[in-house]
Amino acid sequence: MRRFIAFLKKVSFHPNPKTRLIITLAYCGIGIFANFFMLQVFCMPVLYAALMCIAFFIAILIFPFVQTLWVKNVLYFLLGMGVPICVYCILFLGLGIHPWLIISSYLLYTIEIIFLGAGLLAFIPFYLLRQIYVYSKQGDNKRKQIFKAGMFIPLFVLAIYLINFRIYLNKTINIHIGSKTTDEFVHKLPKGYFTERILGLCWKYHTSLDYIYDGWRPPLHDPFLIISLWINPTPFFHNFNEPDLWPIYNNEAIKYYHRKFPERPLKESCPCSYSHDGKEYLSDPLDSTVGVRH
Repeated sequence: MRRFIAFLKKVSFHPNPKTRLIITLAYCGIGIFANFFMLQVFCMPVLYAALMCIAFFIAILIFPFVQTLWVKNVLYFLLGMGVPICVYCILFLGLGIHPWLIISSYLLYTIEIIFLGAGLLAFIPFYLLRQIYVYSKQGDNKRKQIFKAGMFIPLFVLAIYLINFRIYLNKTINIHIGSKTTDEFVHKLPKGYFTERILGLCWKYHTSLDYIYDGWRPPLHDPFLIISLWINPTPFFHNFNEPDLWPIYNNEAIKYYHRKFPERPLKESCPCSYSHDGKEYLSDPLDSTVGVRH
């Protein structure tokens, strides 16, 4: 048992920095491949999420090898930023389709993906959190404060986002109450960031762990949007006398999105679109719903 525990400690945080670097690269590389080509869980992150993830991943890779003081301070900030990133990934994997059933659903999901051959994916955030914890303990008080700043600044930005999302949602509900048809409702919606996200739900933006309930594999993943949907679980609106547009994929949703945002592409190039069950995303019906080609 002691040998087994010692083995697990080495796997989770190898004492040799170079070996740890190789393990991290291999671990995450396999996980990313499994995500896109074996069992899709996370779609392609939107720009801000991609930049945060790339910056954090580079920081955790080079941290043991950097000695320059100011660069080390930056790395501590990025490591702190990695904490909410990893926690979000754990929550997203755990929440699944049933919000707030974190423990039971995460354990069931972990067992499921182990049998499906993508078990590494569920443990990557825990693996990275282990490294963050060890590195954070190495800093002095000043660097620990920088680390905490890296943790809480993204949460502060998220709080602002959530407040604005709620304000937008309340305005949208009032517009919906005062509209007689879907055309009128969508026409009255302000042409802005949140409207684009809401109209793109379930076919362009990923909304849940099980992508089957999104219709096909939506290519884009916006963490702030997902968290907003957790906190406001019913942002969808009845389509008057017509079928609902947004709870599941519907061609009508694409039509209204294109009418409101004709300059925006309907398709996104992502690895999951090319998998066996994502080919429909690249087929003609997506464009034919609005009569355009991209």
